[in-house]
Amino acid sequence: MSERVSSYSCWLPPQILATLWRRKHKLLILLLCYLFLIGVRQLESNPDRVIEIENNVIPNTDSYKQEEVSTSPTLKTILYWNSFFGFKDFMFGFQQQPFIDAKCPVSTCYLTDDRTLFNQSDVVIFSIQGLNLTDLPSYRFSRQRFVFYEMESPATTDPLPLLHNLTRYGFFNWTMTYRLDSDILNRDAYGVVVPVGNSTLSSEYPRRGAGPSRNYSPVNISGKKKLAAWFVSNCVTSSHRENYVKELVKYIPVDIYGKCGNLTCADQTRGREMVRDDYKFYIGFENSLCTDYVTEKLMVGFFYDAVPIVRGGVDYTLFAPPHSFIDVNDFASPKQLADYILLLNETDSLYVRYFDWKRDFTVELYQKRGWCRLCELANDDTLPSRVYEDIYQWWVDDPVKCNLPQ
Repeated sequence: MSERVSSYSCWLPPQILATLWRRKHKLLILLLCYLFLIGVRQLESNPDRVIEIENNVIPNTDSYKQEEVSTSPTLKTILYWNSFFGFKDFMFGFQQQPFIDAKCPVSTCYLTDDRTLFNQSDVVIFSIQGLNLTDLPSYRFSRQRFVFYEMESPATTDPLPLLHNLTRYGFFNWTMTYRLDSDILNRDAYGVVVPVGNSTLSSEYPRRGAGPSRNYSPVNISGKKKLAAWFVSNCVTSSHRENYVKELVKYIPVDIYGKCGNLTCADQTRGREMVRDDYKFYIGFENSLCTDYVTEKLMVGFFYDAVPIVRGGVDYTLFAPPHSFIDVNDFASPKQLADYILLLNETDSLYVRYFDWKRDFTVELYQKRGWCRLCELANDDTLPSRVYEDIYQWWVDDPVKCNLPQ
């Protein structure tokens, strides 16, 4: 047998080769070998492969050929796999327009909830809240990124998707949460304090010799006749905030609105207008004491001109200018906190200094920086592949977990 024929013996059994050669089917053999080489080269030239999910684990490897290509050569397709608290568009939107409206630096992304586009999608977002474990993709293409999306704290996250073998191990590539160590930091729904000019959150406040803010004076706050308001609907929490307030009201009056109090308001808009018009302080206690978990409770006080009294498991100076809030952790007891609040209430010159930060910062509610970052990453083809080996460990078991109150 010639050297040409023997060089292909790795893929045709020797017995068949010998039989065909003896029967003078040399041309047929050469044709089969030529077709095989074409197929091999096509496989080698296509870097996108499908990853099958077997035994409830997605392997961290590229081993199968891709069957589909992206919908558009210019737009990256982002698929909402499920809804976020009933919102199919995750309260952001569909198609490309949301990225354009948000003035994202990179806006070449297309949002959809059409699962028939799964094979063409570049990013697939899974809301952990309400995730149906019987309704998950059975494979993932190597170019696709599965995103862990969560805005609630680990203390209130549904544990089942985190503990199930399929979604716990090797399923997610990126995280999109409020935590500062997320792949995509997403605090859009909670609001942020944005510096004006060259200001930073580490600036000293109040500034020496700066005087009170030009926008606030005892005249501006003269209409605020009530001390503190608390709007709350969750009456039993892991942070035990309800117990702290129960002790606090022994020393100062706190108007409690919602299911946990005896006061009501017509709607949320009216409630926040009341904060601006009537109250000097706004109680913004988180329902859990978790790392980086700072919700809109901080920003409501800022936006509606009441000094926020905060309680959470975070360093608030990472999220707000110094001397713009009152952290209960700075006081030995609710009684000591109450004494300080009464002092501010009686001394306008001290109280208004809590608004000095408004010279150099502004508050943005519902900004879209997290989604802009997602689109930016989706368009970065140079990023190395990665996978979270154990998402439960990252979200719950790592040192950045939640703490019980002392």
